[in-house]
Amino acid sequence: MPKKKETQFELNWKTAEQLLEERKNIERIPTGTPLDELIGGGIEVGEVIEFYGEYGSGKTQISFTLATYVSGQLKQDVVFIDCEGTFRPERIREIAINRGYDPNEVLKRIYVAQPKTTDEQIAALEKIPKDIKPKLIVIDGVTTLFRSEYIGRETLAEKQGLLRKYLYNLKRYARENNAAIVVTNQVYQSPEASPFLPLELRELSSGGHSLYHAIDNRIFIRKSKNGIRIARLVDSSMYPTQERPFQITEKGVEPPREQS
Repeated sequence: MPKKKETQFELNWKTAEQLLEERKNIERIPTGTPLDELIGGGIEVGEVIEFYGEYGSGKTQISFTLATYVSGQLKQDVVFIDCEGTFRPERIREIAINRGYDPNEVLKRIYVAQPKTTDEQIAALEKIPKDIKPKLIVIDGVTTLFRSEYIGRETLAEKQGLLRKYLYNLKRYARENNAAIVVTNQVYQSPEASPFLPLELRELSSGGHSLYHAIDNRIFIRKSKNGIRIARLVDSSMYPTQERPFQITEKGVEPPREQS
């Protein structure tokens, strides 16, 4: 049996104390919404955060609000990969106007791709023009095209492999380019879940474990009464499970307004 060739490399060892000091300088992108309270004051640059929930729960509205805030308040570029065909520049304009931003400047800083296949979705990340320096990348409907193209259990392994590679490439891009990644996702009803479990344990985000292991913070969105939505942090390596209410208005995502 041939002897295994040794690979020559060096590991960069650091103490936990050194890493703690480095993390004190990590940049955060505040969203200007109640969601900041769930994740330490804003989205950490270099991480991937997922918002998932049923259709109409407010995931895309959160994406619109974040894109408008980063473009209008922070004056940074945004890349918006719309996998569901739901991007509406009119809504971005409305949020910008009601937040006091110049709507034309906001729209100029948001770059939109609308892939029709998983190949296009995967390629979009590598084909971001060099002159665009996004501080935020949104993938709205991250598993939508994968679910439409890979149907049946016989395709599960291939789909999971591609999705896993795609998500890790997202994280690599975020770290190398000092950006934050936001993905939105649909849910499916777990057939094994007890009806007595909390909703976030019965309605699981699509993509399975390939998705879960690549996400830094996962936030479940659900509808409540009187137009209120609830954002619940259900999985994080840093923060405890907690939730915050919010409302969707002409300004996008806001704290709930007092009922008259």
